[in-house]
Amino acid sequence: MIPRTCFLTFAICCVCSSGLFAQNFRVQAAAFADSVPASYFQDRGLSGVIASVDDNGMYRYFFGSYSTFIEAEAVQKQLVAKGFAYSTVIDLEEQRVLTDRGSCAYFKGGPVQVAESDSVRFAYFDSGKNVLSEDGKADVEYMLKKLKENPASELRILGYSDALGSGKVNLELATARARTVRNYLIDRGIDPARMLLRVYGESASGGIEDPEEVERESEREALRKLFRCVVLYWKVG
Repeated sequence: MIPRTCFLTFAICCVCSSGLFAQNFRVQAAAFADSVPASYFQDRGLSGVIASVDDNGMYRYFFGSYSTFIEAEAVQKQLVAKGFAYSTVIDLEEQRVLTDRGSCAYFKGGPVQVAESDSVRFAYFDSGKNVLSEDGKADVEYMLKKLKENPASELRILGYSDALGSGKVNLELATARARTVRNYLIDRGIDPARMLLRVYGESASGGIEDPEEVERESEREALRKLFRCVVLYWKVG
């Protein structure tokens, strides 16, 4: 039984022009669905954390900007030692290349642990498919009910895939999955204007496919499934 928890990464606006900034690497200490006070980090021996809110309402906390990956990685390891197990080095230039845009559309890798809650659900899909399963429909129906009960609320629909196959194919698959969910809700009377669709493509860390990181194929397949989903993030406007 795979736990209803997904290791995903979320969008954040960031300027990625190496011509303007020498610091092309950032270290993300943590990310949460709800904001946390500065004391949360100070009590864990970390000061100077910069808070940011991304396009999907996720609260991201960064600890410094660095000119080289080696510098950023050293800091990331220090954060892990302090208990920030999901701290991540973010290569701004890599994100620009991956998305072919001036701003970051998604972060490949991470991971950020996000659990289901009253406002977050995961609709899982079979490998290579964009058809909602019965379990997936149940999660979408849950959000449909919340949208109907609160007409002022909105829904973020975030499309993901695992890392099998090419990046282009995975991006197209994640797009199709997100559209499947949106169309399902539109067919049931939800105004498209109340739904924000974002596509991130493959978000699985490459370590999942590394035999030295994951020894058993059964474990690897279970991890892959965590990325074959659409995240439904309900928000009151």
